[in-house]
Amino acid sequence: MKISSKDISFVLQGPISASKGRDHQAGVTEKNISSIRQLFPDSPIILSTWKGQDTDNLDVDKVLLLDDPGQNSIFNNGKEQKLNNNRQIHSTHNGLLAVETKYSAKVRTDNIINGRGFVELFEQFATIPRDSDFVYLGNRVVTSSTFFISSHIGQPVHFHKSDLFDFGETQDLLKIWHNSFIPALNFRKQKGYKSRYPATEQFLCLHWVSKLMGKNLHINTKAGDDAGLGSTFWKKFIASNLIICEPEKMGLDITERFYSRGNLALEYDLEDWKYFAGLAKKPMDKKRIKRAFKITEGRLLRSFLR
Repeated sequence: MKISSKDISFVLQGPISASKGRDHQAGVTEKNISSIRQLFPDSPIILSTWKGQDTDNLDVDKVLLLDDPGQNSIFNNGKEQKLNNNRQIHSTHNGLLAVETKYSAKVRTDNIINGRGFVELFEQFATIPRDSDFVYLGNRVVTSSTFFISSHIGQPVHFHKSDLFDFGETQDLLKIWHNSFIPALNFRKQKGYKSRYPATEQFLCLHWVSKLMGKNLHINTKAGDDAGLGSTFWKKFIASNLIICEPEKMGLDITERFYSRGNLALEYDLEDWKYFAGLAKKPMDKKRIKRAFKITEGRLLRSFLR
């Protein structure tokens, strides 16, 4: 399978990152658009942003100036926290609705496409056999390993899919970025050493997985909570519906803001995905050794510091 650039649309979603640095260096959004034009010369670019944003002189094919839906609220033991999940859902969904090609890439306006790796990954792996009991999308979707966390304090973490980037068939991205907002959510975490409330990536992911499964799925704590689907569900879901890869391998510059993020050893990556999908043996390298150490350390700490 070979995918032509004319069959791929890029949906750039979010506020314009167009601040000028010294020597009038172009902003991140402008750099991203320029890079896409060079790498994918026949691809339409759709900018989905908010009314009042400065979109002048941006070389895109379509601009959507949306009403800002505002922030959504979650309540951790009754304490309110404001988040931007619904803003991301709204801008991404409307951008995807404007797509006329078979394939789409959902990209944040503060990231930069700098390669074609994500297309090559899709071409190579999208059509390999899938477990029919765990197929929920028409095809696999390529996504970033950034913040795709596997465990916390020795316990498995479920549904912590990265929300920075997605590439695949447009109909599948519309299932992930569907048109319903996340309602107010209430969480009451379990007691224990370094117990955490669910991360924003988790309840954003559960929002669309719930819709796909026709169930109202909910977790209360970051680690060790599988929403009642079973301890093996998430890895099987990943294997049949996603392709995970490190941003630098897939052609995504997540920009300096995320270069020095913590917990790199705990992020699922392409080698993990190949193992989940039955394409390779369980990887064992420095990253996996460090991960195993962290898991063992976390389990010991939890047992002694309850």
